[in-house]
Amino acid sequence: MILLWIVLGLMTLAAALILAWPLFDSRRFKNDSAFALAVYRDQLAEINHDAARGILDEAQARAAQIEIERRILALADAPKFQPAKAPTPLLIVAMAVVLPLGAFGLYLFLGRPDLPGQPAQGLAESIAASPELAALQGAVERAPTDPATWRALGDGLMAVQRPSDAANAFARAIALGDRNPKLQSRYGSALVMAGQGRVNEKAKAAFTAAATADPTDPIARFFLGLAKEQAGDATGALTDWLALERDVPQDLPWHANLAENIDRVARELGLDPATLPGRAPGSNATPQQGGAPDASDLDAAAKMSDSEREAFIESMVAKLAERLEAEPDDLDGWLRLAKAYSVLGKRDDARAAWAKAASLAPTRLDVQLDYANALIDGSTDLSKTLPPNFADTVTKIRTLAPDNPLGLYYGGLVARAQGDTKAAKDMWLKVLALIPQGSAQRESLQREIDSLAQ
Repeated sequence: MILLWIVLGLMTLAAALILAWPLFDSRRFKNDSAFALAVYRDQLAEINHDAARGILDEAQARAAQIEIERRILALADAPKFQPAKAPTPLLIVAMAVVLPLGAFGLYLFLGRPDLPGQPAQGLAESIAASPELAALQGAVERAPTDPATWRALGDGLMAVQRPSDAANAFARAIALGDRNPKLQSRYGSALVMAGQGRVNEKAKAAFTAAATADPTDPIARFFLGLAKEQAGDATGALTDWLALERDVPQDLPWHANLAENIDRVARELGLDPATLPGRAPGSNATPQQGGAPDASDLDAAAKMSDSEREAFIESMVAKLAERLEAEPDDLDGWLRLAKAYSVLGKRDDARAAWAKAASLAPTRLDVQLDYANALIDGSTDLSKTLPPNFADTVTKIRTLAPDNPLGLYYGGLVARAQGDTKAAKDMWLKVLALIPQGSAQRESLQREIDSLAQ
């Protein structure tokens, strides 16, 4: 064994001396112009590649090319070789002998050569997934302006635990106009995973957009609650999560994790998780469970087919409606139910839910406006006949906020239906002054104003 160590040491010393030998040549050294030229050529190729993919427009690409070409021309005047001063012998000895021996001694002191080798699982998984990712990357390169290819790439990156890259892909899909109903929720989830569980402002905005598009989205609702907790609003988080727990099916993959978070926050607030108002018996979690939805949970939710997603939403809406029969004073519940019915295209059910919410919140302008909008949703001719309760609702809106633009427009509808074209015109002219020139909304309202004279 000693002989083996001696042989290995001599081999290390010989290799170090061979590598250090060129340092003794002080005649001239090649400068770095060749290396810089290679770098500049690579940059030109990358600019051409980005321009072809649509990442850079023609003006940006040309400006970058001119700057790099200027730097290439500047290299032409540089000498190919330049004199160099050799390092001192002490420095050479330190680099060639002392450093390798010092590293070897440090390894003997701190190293653990007796430990068995560990399989590179992460690398293996990455390699195993590379053909699929390569195919997705190829699709993006062939169609760089197609948002669906960027969304698919993001899903693929999430599947191999690369949330930061996935977030970038999802962001690109959103920027290109992707309106997939689950994209914002996926984007927010990727940002949270990349941020080690923190719901930053970008993630919060994504989840807010997801909840606006689909009020039943459980992923968005969970993380919006988590954002409140991280901002110091534990009570708000608990309220949101209790409502979510009541609405989602028991077989939701991360239902137990949701219950554990409710238990944890309740204890922090000095409350008994088992006796929280409105909580179903036996819904609290065991102490071993916990945490936010993990990557597998998010993937399972995202990979639902359209029919599975519709059935899931229908079950949540039905459960929410059933609960509200027993808790008719839950304003937030009625608002969620009304929005969910609107998303599902059930106008009559949505109107009924909005009516209940409006009766519970007679002084909330936003609720009254949404109720008025629900009353006329789907109507084709509002010039003579308006739905029941619309005029009364508009009166409430005008009392709460006389100068609200939407209230003024609705007021004009009521005045026109009642034959008071002057009042209708006065209100609509006030709205017209607030709408930007050249917009489609302004042209549409102008046509309605012109029709009053006919």
